[in-house]
Amino acid sequence: MESQKTRVIQITHKIKEYALKGIVETLHGNPGESIFSEEWDQLIILDDCRFDFFEAGFRERNLPGKLGWKFSLGSWTGEFLIKNFPEEKYEDMVFITSNPFVDKYLSGKFHAIISVWKTGWDERYQTVPPRAVYDAAVKALKSYPGKKLIVHFLQPHHPYFVLKFGDRTMRVIRDSISEGRLKMDTVQNEPLNELYLSPIYGQFHIRKLIWAYRENLRAVMPYVELLLHRLRGRTVVTADHGELFGEQVTRLLPIKVYGHGIGRNANLIKVPWWVIDDEDREKLRSKKEITKEIASIEGRLGLRPKKDEGLLLKKAISRLKLKGRI
Repeated sequence: MESQKTRVIQITHKIKEYALKGIVETLHGNPGESIFSEEWDQLIILDDCRFDFFEAGFRERNLPGKLGWKFSLGSWTGEFLIKNFPEEKYEDMVFITSNPFVDKYLSGKFHAIISVWKTGWDERYQTVPPRAVYDAAVKALKSYPGKKLIVHFLQPHHPYFVLKFGDRTMRVIRDSISEGRLKMDTVQNEPLNELYLSPIYGQFHIRKLIWAYRENLRAVMPYVELLLHRLRGRTVVTADHGELFGEQVTRLLPIKVYGHGIGRNANLIKVPWWVIDDEDREKLRSKKEITKEIASIEGRLGLRPKKDEGLLLKKAISRLKLKGRI
C-alpha cells in the first residue's frame, strides 16, 4: 500500500513539473546571454545564486566594481554548461569546480578540469566547503600561468551549513556521476498546489530555508573577495542559475515552485554579473580583514579544516624537547 502511495506521489509530481515546464518554456522568452557575451580573464561562478540576494549582500559589504545582471542560459547547472560551452575545446581555460556536473557534461573540453568535488568533499556537511575551492584556485594560478580560470563555488546551493542535517542531494549527484547513473529522492509530502524540485523543501519551513540560503551566501563571499586579491585583469562573478522560493511561475497553473530547473522564469534565471577590474581591487577590504571574517565564519559553522594528527604530534614533541622533558 505504501509503495502504491509513493507511486501516486511520483506521478502527480511529474505531471505538475512537466506541465509547468511546458507552459513556462512557451510563454516566457528570456533567451539569456552567453558568459562569452563580454570579455573577461577569470570567471567566478556561484552555484544557484539569485541576483536579488547577491545584490543585497553586495550593498551590505560595500563592494567595489560594477554590479549588473544577466539572464542565464540555464535554469539548472547542466543546461547552463551545455549551452555556454558548445565548442569542442577551450584550450586556453582551466575549470576549477565543486560541482560534479562539469565533469559529466564538459569532460575533455578544457586544458584542465580540477575536480574539487573529488578531493575537497566534507562528509559532515555533504558538500564542498568554499575553502577547498579557494585553495584549488590559488594552486591553479601557479600551475597554469597564462590560462583563463573558471572557478565554480558550490554555495549558496544547499546543503546549508547552518541546518546541520543529512541533506544528501549533493552526495547523490556526486555518487551518480561517479557511477554513471542519476536518481534523486522522492518528495513525500508535497502539497497539490506546490512543486518541490528538491526534497529539502519538504523538510523545513521556507523561512528557515531562505535564512539558510543567505547564510551559505555569506559563507562563500569572503572567499570570493580573498580570491579577487590574487587575480589580475578583468574578473566577472556570476551564477549558473538562481533559486525559486515559492514563486508562482505562471498564472495558468496556480502552483508555487521551490528549487530550480523549471524553465525560463525570470526569478530563476536572473543572475549577478559583477565586473571587477584591476583598479577596483584597490578598493577591496584588506586581506587581513577578510581573513578575520573567514575565521569567524568557519568557527561559527565548524568549517575549520581538521589539522593533521601527525603534524600536531610532531609539534607537541618539539615543544617537550625545548622544555627538556624528553
